[in-house]
Amino acid sequence: MAGREQKLLDYFITACAVTLSVVSLYTAFFGTFPTMLQRTFHLSMVFILAIFMHRYKLARRFPKTELSVNIIIAGVFISANVYLALNWEQLYIMPFLSNTGIFLGVAAIVIILELTRRTVGLTLSIIVLVFMAYAYLGNHIPGFLAHRGYGLERIVLQVFAGTEGIYGIPVGVCATIVIVFIVFGAFIEKAGASDVFLDIATALAGRQRGGPAKAAIFSSGLMGMLSGSSAANVATTGSVTIPMMKKSGMDAYAAGAIEAVASSGGYKTPPIMGAVAFIMAQMAGVSYWNVCIAAALPAFFHYFGLFLMVDLFAGYKGFKGLEKDQIPVLWPVFKKGVYFIIPVVLLVVLLAMRYSAMYACAYSLLSLWIISIFSRTLNLSRIIAALRDGSVRIIWITVPCAAAGIILGILTMTGVGMKLNDIILFLAGNSLLLTLFWIMVISIVLGMGLPPVVSYIVLAALEVPILVEMGVDPIAAHMFIFYFCALSLITPPICTTAFTAAAIAGSPPMKTGLEAVRFGIVLYTLPYLFVYNPALLMNGSLPQIIYVVIIAAIGVFALAIAAQGYFLRRTGWIARILFLASSILLFWPSYLVTAAGLLLLALLLVIEKKRSVA
Repeated sequence: MAGREQKLLDYFITACAVTLSVVSLYTAFFGTFPTMLQRTFHLSMVFILAIFMHRYKLARRFPKTELSVNIIIAGVFISANVYLALNWEQLYIMPFLSNTGIFLGVAAIVIILELTRRTVGLTLSIIVLVFMAYAYLGNHIPGFLAHRGYGLERIVLQVFAGTEGIYGIPVGVCATIVIVFIVFGAFIEKAGASDVFLDIATALAGRQRGGPAKAAIFSSGLMGMLSGSSAANVATTGSVTIPMMKKSGMDAYAAGAIEAVASSGGYKTPPIMGAVAFIMAQMAGVSYWNVCIAAALPAFFHYFGLFLMVDLFAGYKGFKGLEKDQIPVLWPVFKKGVYFIIPVVLLVVLLAMRYSAMYACAYSLLSLWIISIFSRTLNLSRIIAALRDGSVRIIWITVPCAAAGIILGILTMTGVGMKLNDIILFLAGNSLLLTLFWIMVISIVLGMGLPPVVSYIVLAALEVPILVEMGVDPIAAHMFIFYFCALSLITPPICTTAFTAAAIAGSPPMKTGLEAVRFGIVLYTLPYLFVYNPALLMNGSLPQIIYVVIIAAIGVFALAIAAQGYFLRRTGWIARILFLASSILLFWPSYLVTAAGLLLLALLLVIEKKRSVA
């Protein structure tokens, strides 16, 4: 593509992105449009951005052909959305599609599959095609998975013309709430929050052993709660913290692994949680604030567990903290950080006062704009960049959510979800622990090829009813599935966050991924903890919550010693196994067994203390 044409295309992309962000902010302040109008507009704008930013080059020697094809694709997709917006009410009363409607519906589905392939990867597109083939050929499938089969018109009507398919809850949440929070995060980042948060983290943790790694944990936690994206965390904080860790003497693969685990917390840390918090609230039928409250302690233990692992690892390797001249002075840095803390505090306060998520985020963003006038942290170019980035970042959420909507529509139409649940119950033998184990395996495996938000949407629709029927708290059931879907980001063989960190660190990707599993070992136990102890999700009395937090903290400490093989000195394999046993006993939902775990851990710590002195 010629330079002039590329420049014009860049202007066009920026104009579309800014328009989407501005309209979304307008609806946040003044109220949303009718449901289908809001969703079709959002999907049209996002797909325009995706089409021209993720181009499919038909032939490098014919760039004009490529541009023409992409223009046609965009035109057809917009036509499909205009058709649906104009005929939605009639289709609701009389659910029958004309030939034009069928053509536009099929075209929209094909375009969604192609854009999913371009942005997310081929795996999700193939999975969607498999589900659609299953809906069409169900009467030819032998065994208990068979169904009567559905024609093309029925399938298109289900996934295109209703709110149980493409334009269902996931896209609806993206079009109303998620984009406002993403734009909010983009504004804070463009105002310079990432640099300030990194300086605050370095000032707090830089002098401790393993200071650079601990600074990575703090800064990734601060950025993660605003960006909700592990990839964004790795790209922003990792580009600084990974070289810093390597410079302190840490192996490249260990530095990449620590940053990967720290950055993956962005998906689990309120208030944004990579869009899952908003979708979870809709699917679980609870308020967004309740989801944030439930996610708070698990997010804390994510970073607390990693902090302990890094501290023990630094002691094992003999790493020191940063030199004094490399550590920023806390107070001046903190004063800069106040500009970004005020909007976040306002957001939390408004949510706690039970204002809607859109309202709370919109007025928190307004406070940031007002503050920026006095602090001069935002100028016109940064404002345009923030509006552009907010819309661009929503591509990687909205596009897979549209694809996931097709899968949900097929699940609803065919009833295959109930059949898959029967398989899990057969394998688990009605045991809650085995049911959780099989759901964990499915969540991690499915999540390896899909974005966590997509694998969560699909599995929550399938597996939450099973867990609730077995007595699991609904929020705990949703959180269990989501946590293991998100763990696919650091679990080999396909661990995108670990691979991204490895690219920055210049380390072997698979070795970095395996090391990330070791540093993130606590994360694989947390979901079981809050299923058996819902107080860890703030679901219980204050004494229950305090008790569970204390026991969980002690258990995580024991598990970290077992994983790192170090306390005051290097521990042998027998001691590591005993520390692991004490952590299991501590985590067990029985007061007597927990007491035995405490006794064993105390005995082990006394022995290690004496041996370190000897």
